[in-house]
Amino acid sequence: MRRYKNLRCIIDCTEIFCQSSADFRKQGNKYYHLKNHATHKVLVGIAPNGTFIYISDVFDGSISDIKFVQESGFLELLNPSDSILADRGFPIKDILASKQVKLVKPPFLGNREKFTPEEELLTRQIAKDRIHVERAIERLKRFRILKHQVNSQLDSMISQIVFVVACLVNFYDLFVT
Repeated sequence: MRRYKNLRCIIDCTEIFCQSSADFRKQGNKYYHLKNHATHKVLVGIAPNGTFIYISDVFDGSISDIKFVQESGFLELLNPSDSILADRGFPIKDILASKQVKLVKPPFLGNREKFTPEEELLTRQIAKDRIHVERAIERLKRFRILKHQVNSQLDSMISQIVFVVACLVNFYDLFVT
């Protein structure tokens, strides 16, 4: 991943399925229509070697990615000239640019029929590097407490639970060398 200048981390969001509370007042905005389920959402950042270096607090699953990044505290940890690697679905280029942080993400096809050879190569390279954040998230979700629907009684502790599980995942052998 040396091809990205000043790469701070690779980011992605993930959803954790949770129970809806029977009490409507406690349900909040957990329902996420794309998953057709009640979810918690967490923003993760991994270092180029695959270790978790950022875990946001957990938010309701319906929050937009832009609002999530703004409210998670992630932006305050960035320095000018940092680079962040993300999926093309992360619409945060303008937010990062205002902090003089570069967003590296795959090119967008738009109205064209195909990528240029350079864009094709860049897309492959970014996909190859982004797979590490997907693997880290997969390891996180292998823990039984996050693997299935999280009980609503754990809502007050879910941010701490996700953080501790991420710390435990960091003790695994690295999958990036």
